[in-house]
Amino acid sequence: MSKEQGFSDSDIIQAIKLGDDNRAIAWLYKKVLPKVRHFVLSNSGDADEANDIFQDAVIIFYKQVKLEKFNPQFEIAGFIYSVSRNLYINYVKRKNRQTELSDAHHETASDDNLLEGMITREREKNVNDLLGMLGERCRELLVYSVFQKLSMKEIAEKMGFSNEHSAKTRNYKCKQNLIGLIENNPSLAALLKK
Repeated sequence: MSKEQGFSDSDIIQAIKLGDDNRAIAWLYKKVLPKVRHFVLSNSGDADEANDIFQDAVIIFYKQVKLEKFNPQFEIAGFIYSVSRNLYINYVKRKNRQTELSDAHHETASDDNLLEGMITREREKNVNDLLGMLGERCRELLVYSVFQKLSMKEIAEKMGFSNEHSAKTRNYKCKQNLIGLIENNPSLAALLKK
């Protein structure tokens, strides 16, 4: 493992699997926590909230590695940052709900709109990232079938499949790939469900 420059993603995963992870986890704190802190502070949070959120994200990542559920296609720093953002968005949502219950002041409507916009943008970004991971052909097919609601016959004609059955088979495989990507990223799955 490189000591001065930091750790590669495979070094970190290996260290966690072997139980020799103190330096690797410390390196993640040094590399990723400042980005998470910046995001939280930029969105009306404080340093303590940022630390708590980051720690929860690291625990999620750690458990995924230990359970052999972490998808090595994801960059670890990006994964932890993304989980942290999703956790913070959910935290703010819960906090706003509690604020509304305890004292309904006029600002909550604009706070809700701001938060809703933030969640919507986050969801759109994650859906686009996810579709990008599927490859161009699958992305195009799913856009036609799911968003534009085209029939398999129309999709076969548009995409040059030999027949409806070929389009249907390919559509099924693309959906299975998408489900696999979502299952390997529980924080993303939680955000998409909202």
